[in-house]
Parts: sequence; structure tokens; C-alpha cells
Amino acid sequence: MADIYAFPASPSEDGRGGVPRPEGVPDVVWHAVQTVRAMPHMAGMRYREIPVPSTLADFGIGVELEYDSSEASSPRTATGWIMVLYAAQGRRGWTSQWRCVAFARLPLDENERDCLTPSMYWEDMLDALDAVDPEGVRGTVTVTRNTSFGDMESEPHAGCEMRVSWTPSVSPEGADAGAQVSVWAQFLRASVDDGERTVIG
Repeated sequence: MADIYAFPASPSEDGRGGVPRPEGVPDVVWHAVQTVRAMPHMAGMRYREIPVPSTLADFGIGVELEYDSSEASSPRTATGWIMVLYAAQGRRGWTSQWRCVAFARLPLDENERDCLTPSMYWEDMLDALDAVDPEGVRGTVTVTRNTSFGDMESEPHAGCEMRVSWTPSVSPEGADAGAQVSVWAQFLRASVDDGERTVIG
């Protein structure tokens, strides 16, 4: 996997076995990078580095994720990304110098698409994030229904999109960015592997 960070491009040595450390990176940010490098990779999950826009924060770690059940009789796929952001000066709406922002596109069966669906997905997401003790979780859930035309398959399909942000817990060394990435990956996998939900209503 590619190195998962995007920093200024003038590397220097950080004294840890010759691993290049970009110039000007604070210790707490470098610690966060190392936690992502050290995190275990989930079987079947695809990880890819993505750039973090400089308008979001001074430093950021961006990871795109994809998980599918292609071997199952009814394939289901979940995709998304997460960015762990660090601002040298606090930002409006942040309660820390750190903030996580994440996106998920989740599978949704037609019989799941009702007024209860957004709150069910939100609660599932909160349950997943409990593992990293987040603060100030906020976001949106959008239920979609797409119909294809022309040469594309005409079978309508539904989906769910989530946009979420939260403040991660931080130790004196910095944020455990690897734990944030891992918990978002676990949430994506659970949305596929848990199969159909039981919808009340």
C-alpha cells in the first residue's frame, strides 16, 4: 500500500530506520502517520491514499476504502473515505486541533428504504464509532434511489450515503489516526456483511 499521508515534499530523516519524514511536520502529526502505517489491514478491504485539500487543515491523512461481498450470491459493495485532519490553530466548530471527516456509500435493499432507514444507519454508525470514543459527532444520512436508462441495466437500485465528522480522542503523543481509519473500515464492512436488516413499519 502507498504511504498514507500528504505533506510538503522536502523529506528529512526522522531517525526511525531511515523512514523519510517531510520537513516541518509536527511530532504529533508524525505520530498519527505512524499509527496509520502500523494499523492492521482488514481482509477483503481495499485501501488507497487520497490527497487532503489544504483548505481543510494544515495537515491531513486521507484514505479511500472499498469492501464488497463479490463471492456472495447477491454482491453488495460499500465504499467511502476518511480524513484525519490537524490544524495548527483551532478551527471554528472544532473542539480540538484534530477532526475526522468521513464519507460512506452503503448498500441498501429496496425493502429497507423507508422513513426509519436514516436513523437506523446513523445508530449503526454511532455504535461503530464508540470504539474510538469520539466527541461532537455530526453529519447527514441520505437515502437514494437510482433508475438506469439506455444500455444500462434497468433494475432500480437504492443506496445510502453518509457524511460524518467527529473529534477524535487524543493522547499526549497525538491522535491515533490508524484507529480512526480502522473503525471506519469496520463500519463499511459491517454494512455489507450484516446483510439485510429487519425493518419495522
